[in-house]
Amino acid sequence: MLRNPFCITIILALGLLSGGATLCAQNEVSLPAVAATSIFAQFPDNDFGSTTLVAGTNANYNPARALFSFDLSSIPAGATITQVSVGITETQHPDPDQHGGPVDSNFDLYPLLVPWGQGSGAGKDGAPAEAGDATWNSNQLGLASWSTPGGQAGVDYASNPVTTTFVSGLGFYVWGSTEDFVAAAQGWLDDPSTNFGLIMVSETEYTPGTGRRFGSIDSPGGSVAPPVLTVDYIVAPEPGTGLLLLIGILACANRSPRRGSSKRANLRCSLKVASHPEVC
Repeated sequence: MLRNPFCITIILALGLLSGGATLCAQNEVSLPAVAATSIFAQFPDNDFGSTTLVAGTNANYNPARALFSFDLSSIPAGATITQVSVGITETQHPDPDQHGGPVDSNFDLYPLLVPWGQGSGAGKDGAPAEAGDATWNSNQLGLASWSTPGGQAGVDYASNPVTTTFVSGLGFYVWGSTEDFVAAAQGWLDDPSTNFGLIMVSETEYTPGTGRRFGSIDSPGGSVAPPVLTVDYIVAPEPGTGLLLLIGILACANRSPRRGSSKRANLRCSLKVASHPEVC
């Protein structure tokens, strides 16, 4: 038991300095997409960087896929991600009175494994791509091509989706957190050079009527938000804050005199003073 007033003062001070800090701080951040585009088999050399995202297949059996990425640099380095999800708004689906109407389907999100360019193509047909833009044939026009047109699972994007959701009518949808999604986001945080974002693919991609349009960075009119990544994470305390109190306690415990030791120390000091006054 500590009785030394000096030690008690030190421990109290260290307790205040450590701020009564919790071991981990819970945080949540919402990150709008910083890049977004689509690739469309019907216009294989066009880019769609300045219009709504499109994914699924139209009435002419032409599939499309949406690409988007997020900047995680606002999350402290070394943080541990605990949950992650994406919210996206569907803005348009096939006319129910034409071509058999819309067909609902699951839309999967896969982490991309290669870089791609957004471009600035506008309108439902996009525009001829420029160097570096993503198209159905190229992830970066003039620089690199997909392994197969539209991208190949296991090469251009991950073999398995990290999250999926069922999309039917117009509205807001959430692709929820999974262990694989958390692992992917943690990888982006720990090594930003691997962060190429996500690609959206319908599970029944070659079924006409599965085509959907979603809000993007440059949605017409700017009234619909782009995809938003919501990340929950924890941050460990500053190195040393958790140790300050422990160090103080251990130091004072070692400093605390045992019964009778003070008297013996005083006696030794008195004996030394006689011959060496500078000692005490």
